[in-house]
Amino acid sequence: MRTKSAAAWAVAVLMLGAAVGGCAEQSDKGPSGSSAKHTKSHREPEDKPDSRVVEDDDDHTVLELSDGRQVSLRFTRRGLEAQHRHASDDAWSARKTVYETGTKPCHGIRAKAYRDTVWLAAGFGAYCRDGEEPQEVIAAVATGDLSSWTTDPTKNTIAWPKARIRDGGARVDFVDPSMLETTTLTWRKGSGFAEVATKYKPIHPWFVGRWRATDGSQQLTLHQVEPGRRARVVIESRTGPRCKGSATVSGIDQHDLSMSNFKLDQGTRTVNCPPEETKYSFDVKSSDGPLRLRKIGNHPKTVLTYERAG
Repeated sequence: MRTKSAAAWAVAVLMLGAAVGGCAEQSDKGPSGSSAKHTKSHREPEDKPDSRVVEDDDDHTVLELSDGRQVSLRFTRRGLEAQHRHASDDAWSARKTVYETGTKPCHGIRAKAYRDTVWLAAGFGAYCRDGEEPQEVIAAVATGDLSSWTTDPTKNTIAWPKARIRDGGARVDFVDPSMLETTTLTWRKGSGFAEVATKYKPIHPWFVGRWRATDGSQQLTLHQVEPGRRARVVIESRTGPRCKGSATVSGIDQHDLSMSNFKLDQGTRTVNCPPEETKYSFDVKSSDGPLRLRKIGNHPKTVLTYERAG
């Protein structure tokens, strides 16, 4: 059976270098202010790839750069190797190892260029060509005379379906966007690859703040995303046995906020502390509430209602 990651790699083969669609970011005037406003995020300017593919199959890709030079990328028994030649020269350079591994390659080498900056992503896995997910995915960049390549050292398994070229070829962002987060691996000329960074999508601002159940049983405090950190909720009982803990939360709008990875900090787990993650979600009617805990199903049922507590 083809796994989710394997399917993502197959799609990524067709998508490297495509622009990522703009994502709407949310803001409002505060918990008790007017309704939230949605504004488009401002993306940094990008340079459009100017290379063209002149040969391409599962194991070999040849790019032609805007100055006429060509780059040959090939899977071999040793891993991934590169050669280049000038427009006026029929002879290829000696093979250069971009990435050495004994693991079998996945289908296709994804590569593009802008001026004299060439970037690629390639995957390797024992059963990758049978539909299993890659065990290793590498990103690499070469510039100038193309005699050397800088390779991401993390050996992660992110498919990097998109890449953005910026600053005239001095920066390449390998990007893995999803509905709730965007993961980016950045290469810069002179400093190489930085650590992988993840930006989490904010939850709807109406959720943020402190809420108390109308039956007096518990209190919730919802915190917005922070750099490198997901949005989260702190749940604290107000009656009965002591229960206090926190969990991450995520959602695409005000109608569906889900919770995961609850960690108990004090006391013992009780009814709705926490609610069962796969069976319940939150929604909110306006910036002033109410907030509701709903049981998921064909006929959603409100289990608890909360009012703002300042």
